Amino acid sequence: MKHLDPSRIKESLIDVSTFPTEWREGDLAATGSALVDAIAEAVEKKNGFAVVYGANKVLAARQLDIRTETGAELARRFLEGLFRAATARFDLSRHSPVEVAYDRIAKMDVDGYHKNKSFTPNSDHTESREFVTTKCIHFDAATPFIANLYGPNQNISGGLPMICDTRRFCQDKGIDPKSLVENIPNNYNVAVKQEFYGELLANYSFALKLDLENDVVMIVLHNEVTGGIAHAATQPVLAEAGRSARRPIRHIEYQVAGADDLKRWYDHYGLTLLKADDHKGDITVSHYHRGELNPFPHVIEVSA
Repeated sequence: MKHLDPSRIKESLIDVSTFPTEWREGDLAATGSALVDAIAEAVEKKNGFAVVYGANKVLAARQLDIRTETGAELARRFLEGLFRAATARFDLSRHSPVEVAYDRIAKMDVDGYHKNKSFTPNSDHTESREFVTTKCIHFDAATPFIANLYGPNQNISGGLPMICDTRRFCQDKGIDPKSLVENIPNNYNVAVKQEFYGELLANYSFALKLDLENDVVMIVLHNEVTGGIAHAATQPVLAEAGRSARRPIRHIEYQVAGADDLKRWYDHYGLTLLKADDHKGDITVSHYHRGELNPFPHVIEVSA
């Protein structure tokens, strides 16, 4: 990752347990503005992303266990509140290359290991289908800011979140972001083209080793292709054969008002908005990897 600065990456690692929190109307919330300030600054003014962890310690200080369904949901609502508060400060029109109406923030719970069935995150302009979560280097379509909440996993090895500095890559290489991405078959996300994939993976990307079995971790991203940061994940596999496995992900995003806005965004990048049908296979980093590079060149360990 020769084009990434570890000290700058560290600026975007935010341990929520080091900030004061309180109960507010039955939910956990940040006390004061310092925590929200840190997330907003990391995403908009510094690196285009924030890695928010340590919710397990916030709960444990109150004799609550994040590995229970009640504890995990409490952590997710806490983190979602931080995302909403931080991104409410952003002028969305400054971060979209086309005039698009973002009319709400939506959340969806997906299975990051098994196939998701009869699912759509936005039934007003996409139809229900079967799909697997995207693990190749990609952007979510037509949403300038997103958050992915990972964990707690059960019996999963791998599945580490990856962050890919496409913003710096395009600047260094003189690449127009419009030429960076392509459609993914049967998927509304857009992937980095294979011709750029190897160098981006080797020199501008890193995976995050987090305690995904005992924490709920939030990755907040400036997700727009122009000026934003792409993301991916290492391949999750069973840690122990024959045991059940869980890799829960809550995805939170700004959503467009309708299909016309979605098409306007695709048109800007020279892509075609096609109906996504049931997906038959996994979209992984290895799908684009030609074998000449170590597919996961650098891992940053985030200590609890």
